[in-house]
Amino acid sequence: MSQIDRLPDLNLLRLFVALMQERHVTRAGERLFLSQPAASGGLKRLREQFHDELLVREGQELRPTARAEALYGTLEPLLSALSDGISAALPFDPMTDRRHFVLGCSDALSFALLPPLLALFRRAAPHSALALRVGDHHSLPPMLAAGEISAAVGYLGDDLPANARMRVVGHSGWVVLRDPATPSVATMDAYCARPHALISSRGHLEGNVDALLRTEGRERRVVLGLGSFTLLAAALPGTDLVATVPDFIGRRLAQRAGLVMELPPVTPASTSNALVWNGSRDQDPAERWFRDTVGAAIAELIRQKG
Repeated sequence: MSQIDRLPDLNLLRLFVALMQERHVTRAGERLFLSQPAASGGLKRLREQFHDELLVREGQELRPTARAEALYGTLEPLLSALSDGISAALPFDPMTDRRHFVLGCSDALSFALLPPLLALFRRAAPHSALALRVGDHHSLPPMLAAGEISAAVGYLGDDLPANARMRVVGHSGWVVLRDPATPSVATMDAYCARPHALISSRGHLEGNVDALLRTEGRERRVVLGLGSFTLLAAALPGTDLVATVPDFIGRRLAQRAGLVMELPPVTPASTSNALVWNGSRDQDPAERWFRDTVGAAIAELIRQKG
């Protein structure tokens, strides 16, 4: 028997990588479209194969053993390279292929981008599936490095994986949203006098607008902090609250929630939105098609802005 004959089944190795990344049997199984009993059975076979517990239950999650950590460090890059190599060598026809694409996206951009992206995706790839994972510049780069998402789009900061590829896909300015029954906040006095809602994934009640106001000797009163831009559709109608948001999300919320959009009297610097992907998937024809589709959806948003 050769060394290759003694290797575990490739699907078991894929399950091992998923278990190490998810630290949860059910979630790892879902990633690979396996039932919970099938994933549990696979973990049992892995333990038998490697003569080690590999992952030990600790509360609601699994803690890897030292041997599991060493195996993961060796296997994950090899399996990623194998998957990328096979994908790059196979032809891709979006009209007939059945794939699962996962896009990491900022909260604001996901709400504005989903309608044009879904329309393009469903028309061009009717048999494939699309998943959106919402995150920010803290959470999306690790997802990209672990291969949990095909690409990421939004404001992602500078802490990207070493082999990441990136292209800037647009810049967003800022607008103010308010209920149409309330007065304009186009002047600085009116803007500072009104109560504000602020979007912060970490629960902060101060942002870049506040820092800019201080340079002019002014301040505003933030009375509501929200973890998602979509919650503004529930918070602003029927109240005197205002919110300063990126222009692309402002247009979508104004349409959906019947809000008025106007330019703020204070103008934060525009934000760059980038499309980022793992360099190992740079030549994969399916991933290249997907990135082009995301880029086309963003271009549609930019056209709407014009």
